This record gives sequence, structure tokens and C-alpha cells, in this order.
Amino acid sequence: MRVLVINPVGTDEWNESDRRIYQSFASEGTEVDVVSLDSGPRSVENRVAEAKVIPLVLRKALENDGKYDGMIVNCCLDPGVEALRSLVSVPVVGPCQASLAIASVLGRKIGIVTVSKSAVPIFEDLVVKYRMEKRIASIRGIPISVPEILEDEERTQGLLREEIEGAVSEGADVVVLGCTGLAGFAEKLQGFFEIPVVDPAAAAIKVLEDIVELGGGRRGRTVG
Repeated sequence: MRVLVINPVGTDEWNESDRRIYQSFASEGTEVDVVSLDSGPRSVENRVAEAKVIPLVLRKALENDGKYDGMIVNCCLDPGVEALRSLVSVPVVGPCQASLAIASVLGRKIGIVTVSKSAVPIFEDLVVKYRMEKRIASIRGIPISVPEILEDEERTQGLLREEIEGAVSEGADVVVLGCTGLAGFAEKLQGFFEIPVVDPAAAAIKVLEDIVELGGGRRGRTVG
């Protein structure tokens, strides 16, 4: 199985590290490639950036249609995912929707912890779009941007722990890390909490693999 991960940003600085993360979660026999946009913002954390990248994501996906068995848009705001499903011949997965689906099996009430509080209103809209609003206990953001996540990992983990604790106090019995820039942090955080912490990259690749293996989503093209 070949999977394309589209980074909806105008930089390739994270392509290789993202490829390694997704590959680490993938099943044996799954090959992951990562591409970024030819131009665009460095991160997607608000509605303006989201609006800018959606047409660029669609273009990049169409350029690669037929070359892969499935695609992931590597952002928890799921930019362009719904439109892509009607444009390309293979299944397309958004990390937010995949994470919420898995979280809904693991618990009754879901907490979302993302980066940049400016993204919180977008998540509020997303959970309504995905008809998950009755399952959401809390949506919180830590006060750093995506490019700052790895500048001080200890600080990032501390901020995430604080917000996860806040989500638990608001009734969450499962937490989704609502940013693919936080991929890999769930494993580091899980030992501090008795509730499950869902990694968005792991959720996206596993959901996509299951869809492909079940034969869903493909519309008539064969990958050679």
C-alpha cells in the first residue's frame, strides 16, 4: 500500500520527520511519502491560513491522483479533505475526523487539546460538522504555535499536561491531540494519565489503512 501525506504548508522542513513518524505508525507493507505545497504559510492555525491553503492542497492532490492508494492531509483542521473526496480517485483522510472517530470508541466524552488558541473556534465548527458536538467535553489550546512545538519539548509537554488535566476536570475520559505537529507526543504523555491520549498521525494512518484494506473509497483507478 502506498500512502501520500500532504503537508498543507509552503515549506518542506518537516517532510522527512513527518514521513518517519507516519511510517512508524504504519503497518508492514505500507509505504509513506510526504510532500508539501509549492507555496503557502508556514503553519495553519487560523481561518485565513486555512483559506489560503485549501486550493493549493487540492492542486497538489490532483497532481498525485492515481499514484497512491490513499491520501492524508497532514493538519488537524482537515483543510480541503471534504472537497478532495469528490475530486480524487482514492480515499482521503483528515486527522481530526479520524482521531474523533477513534476517540469515540475509546471514551464517552472527548477533550481536544491543540496548539494556538486561535484554532479553537475552528475545532468548534469541525465537531459540529462531524456531528460530534454531544461527545465533546472540552476544546483547549496551548499558547504556542506549530513552529514552536519542538523548540522546547519539555515546555511543550508541560503545557499539554496542564491542558489535558483541564480537559479531564471538564469531564473528558479520552483526549485527542489536535495538531499533527504534536504527532509522537501522545506516547510521551500517556504515562501521566489513566485516560487514552490519541495521536492524530497514528489515527489518520490506521483509519486510512483500514479503509483501503476494506476496499472503500477508490473510484476506478489502479495503482501500478
